[in-house]
Amino acid sequence: MATFLACVNCLALGVTPRSPAHTHSSVSTGFASIRVVAIATFTTCLATLACGSSVSNDDEIGETTQTETSGTNTDEATAASDTDTTAGDSSDTGEPEFEMYDQPGPFPVGTRAFVLADPIGDRDLEVQLWYPAAEGVATGDPIGAFVPAEPDATSFAALVDVAPEPCTRKLTSSAFDGPLTREPGPWPTVLFSHCHTCTRFSSYSVAERLASHGFLVAAVDHAGNTLFEELAGNPLPVDGATLDLRTADMRRVLDELLDPAAGSLPSEFVGLADGERVGVFGHSFGSVTTGKLLQDDDRFLAGVGIAAPFESPLLPGISMAAISEPVLLLVAVEDNSITEIGNMILRNNFTTANVPAWKIEFADAGHWSFSDLCNLIAGFQPGCGEGQRQTNPAESFTYLDNQLARDLTATKVTSFFAMTLRGEAQAREQLEAGDPVLDIAVRE
Repeated sequence: MATFLACVNCLALGVTPRSPAHTHSSVSTGFASIRVVAIATFTTCLATLACGSSVSNDDEIGETTQTETSGTNTDEATAASDTDTTAGDSSDTGEPEFEMYDQPGPFPVGTRAFVLADPIGDRDLEVQLWYPAAEGVATGDPIGAFVPAEPDATSFAALVDVAPEPCTRKLTSSAFDGPLTREPGPWPTVLFSHCHTCTRFSSYSVAERLASHGFLVAAVDHAGNTLFEELAGNPLPVDGATLDLRTADMRRVLDELLDPAAGSLPSEFVGLADGERVGVFGHSFGSVTTGKLLQDDDRFLAGVGIAAPFESPLLPGISMAAISEPVLLLVAVEDNSITEIGNMILRNNFTTANVPAWKIEFADAGHWSFSDLCNLIAGFQPGCGEGQRQTNPAESFTYLDNQLARDLTATKVTSFFAMTLRGEAQAREQLEAGDPVLDIAVRE
């Protein structure tokens, strides 16, 4: 079990049956033994969930599926961050203008880090903010700007130098420490939780898209559970205690953002987070963290889970029945990390979720296809370049283009939060707009 936990990178696993029409089966190189252990471990779970409903039977679970083409910009890294992306010119049509979330919004993006001090003194947290910046600010700093302090800066730079592009996104569309926009707050606010042994900026493409459309985004390095503990060989384990630490980290960040007397938050950001419009998303172990927060903290009004289930037998204590907020679940069809067993549980989360709920499956995507750090280290490789289909080990294939995967993720996540936190009806149309690589399902 210890080997299995390490290989699946802290992902909660589970099972629900899937019809042959929607089944994709493969195991990436090096993961065949994991599948054997996983199947043995979850035999009871398989038997229990085998009677559950299949996500492919729309009539039985009351879902709709979208497959239309959506026309997506696939080059987030080079997109102009100050592009005017409003549509529906009110002067010509009489209709109100609305934003298009498949490209950067009207604001350039600023980003700033701060240390959230622990009053007890044993768990200070590095927090990154992304926000709408002042018009005309220069953007496009390299990813290394996220790690300015030694010795981590040198070790991170060495990894970035040899990481393949476009798997690892090396150039941001942000202005580090850029000035804030003059647009008044408070702003809808979204928190991000990273995967096991990842970083607060693992999904900065999504954070930038959100900030360019007027959101405040905050992400935390879960101390003891980051890339740098992995490089040092001493990351925290994947267990309930670590999950509790992670959820406490996220609550502390939100407390600080909403505190009018905040002591660690830079003063110009005090009062900018809207406590009535807060969402959360996470990747992998961060998805599990997201589910726990949605269940236990009613300040979070909507959530997105990427490439891992909220509820699973591996990390008990989360129940889909106890999550009443709208959820969006993203599935990597060729996820060679959590394997088809993990994807089955993720699909089962969707079928048992309170409505409304959305599920989007990304064809040919691997576990790290969604991440800006894909293939930065060997453990983050599934999702980059060539692989073996996890439900058909004999079949080689090429993973989904990384820029496209990240761009689609940013589009759907931003549309989801625009719909749920800002009440934008047209954002739902963009959330549900199809694409040839997406299988979109809705329950309501």
